Amino acid sequence: MLSENIEYLLDTYAWVEYFIGSDEGKIVEKLIKSEKIYTSIISIAELSDKYYREGLTDEWEGRYKFIVSKSNIILCTMEIAKNAGPRKWELRKTIKKVGLADAIIIETAFQKELIVISGDPHFEGLDNILFLKKKK
Repeated sequence: MLSENIEYLLDTYAWVEYFIGSDEGKIVEKLIKSEKIYTSIISIAELSDKYYREGLTDEWEGRYKFIVSKSNIILCTMEIAKNAGPRKWELRKTIKKVGLADAIIIETAFQKELIVISGDPHFEGLDNILFLKKKK
């Protein structure tokens, strides 16, 4: 499932699962230990929003520092931004409710040749995704 020669982009979903300690999060933990992980600046923004929305601002500060120390952060470049719109509309042909943030994350992975780690239903079935499935 995981390869030492591949580099991965952890999306927002992956980081949430890691921090709650789920089975999916244990897969993410192995990737974090590999030190070949990246995170889009968009996921940082989404996580910040989540923790503030849930009133967990103190918890967010420590988790933010952890993410930045363990992951290579990828900024949104002009090229990523330029291609995010077309990427979103291409994705919408098969995934009706995919948002711009998702499209930016997918475009980031595409341009940087990374595999996205996610369990976000919007990403299921895409080519460059290692999809985390919840065990039932």
